[in-house]
Amino acid sequence: MKPSDVDMRFDHVSVCVSDLDAARQFYCDLLTFEEVERPAFEFDGVWLKVSGMPVHLTTGGFRRGGGSPQSPADPHFAVAVPAAGDLDELVDSWRERGVDVFELENSPAAERQYFVTDPDGNMIEFCSYGA
Repeated sequence: MKPSDVDMRFDHVSVCVSDLDAARQFYCDLLTFEEVERPAFEFDGVWLKVSGMPVHLTTGGFRRGGGSPQSPADPHFAVAVPAAGDLDELVDSWRERGVDVFELENSPAAERQYFVTDPDGNMIEFCSYGA
């Protein structure tokens, strides 16, 4: 059997954080991800969802560290926002709340491409592809 013969789909993203309460505030209150029920694992964590995609926050693993410089080449996950104007409004609201937002200007891949980092330095891309 070849890998192309197997029905595969993307399932979730897992991000390691040091403080679940701070991460919950960042992802839920600021980025507006939805918190969902999580099974009773033997380790701490929070499960979230954005655009139907599960995002799992865990503790105890590798953390990049807050304050790290942002580069689009670093590991990250991406969330698409269909309307560039909506994405611009989100970014403006984040900046008003003190979030450092890096914009990849003149992106060859998207109409808009922004990057933010959570309190532990995990990077999230928000992009809009336009019409």
